[in-house]
Amino acid sequence: MVASGCSGSGGLETAPVKGNVTYNGKPLTYGRVSFRPEAGSPATGEIQSDGSFTLSTYHNGDGAIVGKHLVLITATEIDAGKNAEQDPNTEMTVPKSMIPEKYTSFSTSELTAEVANDRKNEFTFKLND
Repeated sequence: MVASGCSGSGGLETAPVKGNVTYNGKPLTYGRVSFRPEAGSPATGEIQSDGSFTLSTYHNGDGAIVGKHLVLITATEIDAGKNAEQDPNTEMTVPKSMIPEKYTSFSTSELTAEVANDRKNEFTFKLND
């Protein structure tokens, strides 16, 4: 049986994935999107200034593993370029999330996606307060 799609050496089959993220109706212009499959390696992608993203699992732009995924999105002060001066005599602080915390965990985001190798995998995630 010949499988279509890409895979890393010894990895599971992937398919290209791209999409957009909005926050309160406007493009989210920074951050990261992560897809966690039921089995195998997660896929991640940087959110671009227009809200778009492209995922990578094994190598740049190969997409996500075919199947169902839990999704999380992070967007912090550091991602936004708003990190405050850090006092070198104190512990490093955790960057503040610029979106509701629920979206930053696979267990609470309520975001899911199903990646297939026989269709375009374009997803739009609409985040709200």
